[in-house]
Amino acid sequence: MFNLIFNLIFNKMTKKKTFPKKKTEVNTAVLDSIPAEVDWKVPPMPKQSDNPFTAPSFGKKSNKPVIYQLIKGRKKLPNGRWRYPVVYMIKAEDVIYDPITDTNRKIRYIPGEVSIYEDEQKKDAKVKAPITFNEGFIAVNAQNPTLKKYLDVCNANKNNPNRMTNSAATFQVVDKSKDAKKVIQREMKEMDAMSLALKMPFNKLVGYAKVLGVNVDKSTEEIRYDMKMLAKKDPFSFLTGLNDPKTSIKETIINAREYNIIDTEINRVSWVRGSDRVLITHVPVGVDTVDHFADYCLDGEGELVLKEMEKQIAKFNS
Repeated sequence: MFNLIFNLIFNKMTKKKTFPKKKTEVNTAVLDSIPAEVDWKVPPMPKQSDNPFTAPSFGKKSNKPVIYQLIKGRKKLPNGRWRYPVVYMIKAEDVIYDPITDTNRKIRYIPGEVSIYEDEQKKDAKVKAPITFNEGFIAVNAQNPTLKKYLDVCNANKNNPNRMTNSAATFQVVDKSKDAKKVIQREMKEMDAMSLALKMPFNKLVGYAKVLGVNVDKSTEEIRYDMKMLAKKDPFSFLTGLNDPKTSIKETIINAREYNIIDTEINRVSWVRGSDRVLITHVPVGVDTVDHFADYCLDGEGELVLKEMEKQIAKFNS
């Protein structure tokens, strides 16, 4: 009996009290006030590049030197290359147009000065020496920004967009990528032209050689070698002439002259009829006879003359 009473009292003391849950009422008026088209999607995180608080990245400056090349005082050699003076000097002071201040300003290159502008240099600073190009070029390293600035903005620079045109340009900036592209294009043309000179059928090669004024009284190998060297020297002209319709006409004219079918004089072209000469056309003074006659044979009465020459040449070759 005692145990029963003890258990009832203990259970009552240890039993957790439970409280009824309070019902939360939703304010439907607030929900009804929210527009139906509101997009409840979570906005995407901004990209790092869009983040205004992203620290900027600073690229390294190029340490490659800027190269300037003379365009004055040079001479073009027969091989197409340029010969430059061993030493060429330009003045280290100039008056330029400054687009920032919209004024004319005097500039000076003085080693040790931070600025090239005279009004920003020390009062006792003086120009010490001219700027020297060696063998037609001067290379300016990144460690000499003052010299680069001077060469970029002086009037002697052809590439200066604000250059004052009352003074002649003396040098230009070397664009290596542009120059490399030109070299590659030339070398490709050179290979194409030389390949044609070596593989072209010999009779066609001889005909083209005559048009170009190459001596064909040689062996096959010698003629091909001469034509290959001509193709290498000027590949563009070699290929252009080969594709020119006037080239085959000129070949016909030269062959007709060699077979004594026609006579080409300084001011006229004539048929050869024994000791007689029958006029075909006159040639203007100062104009190449073969060039003029080739133009004449392109249309009209000249086409009939061309066919007659081809007909008579075929008889000699039959």
